[in-house]
Amino acid sequence: MSGPPPPPDLNRRRPRLLELPSGTILHRFYQLRFEPIYFDPFRRGRFNAPDGSYGVLYGAKTIDGAFAETFLREPGRTVLSPDFVAARGHVELQNIRPLKLIELGGKGLAPLGATAEILHSGLPYDVPQAWSKALHDHPAAADGIACGARHDDRELCYALFDRARPAVAELSRRVDLDEDWFWEIGESYGVGLAPI
Repeated sequence: MSGPPPPPDLNRRRPRLLELPSGTILHRFYQLRFEPIYFDPFRRGRFNAPDGSYGVLYGAKTIDGAFAETFLREPGRTVLSPDFVAARGHVELQNIRPLKLIELGGKGLAPLGATAEILHSGLPYDVPQAWSKALHDHPAAADGIACGARHDDRELCYALFDRARPAVAELSRRVDLDEDWFWEIGESYGVGLAPI
């Protein structure tokens, strides 16, 4: 069990909302075989729809948060495979209208009847996905969820529901991560490149 399920009266509860003003930058590392603005409809991600009824795009407030969620998924990993890095790019996204996100963390947990286990537990993702669906369907009609990163809990991450798709635009992308800025972030987390 990875935390409590959504309570039966969730739709009568008032979630804490975080507004991202128009022009907010979101960071995302993405697989180059997909477009960077990709709302995943499959069940792989923590806050993906359990029934495939909507897609989810993951991003972060800072580039460090995006790095942590992409490259630190295996606890204790200190080296990154060159192939793993080469298959990914970085994109800066920007919202062209304000986005309303439900705070699923900190002081936003208790009003919902949630706990931090939902955010930080491992597989399977049945409970977090049930929360995603319940929050997606909540009368607040939020554009997504804001929560702490699992792999660096000081960082704020976003799971945007595909109803936000028209509001998300690409600002810039980098398809070659083998640059100093990338390895400086890795070094700050104690991570380097595996020898070839």
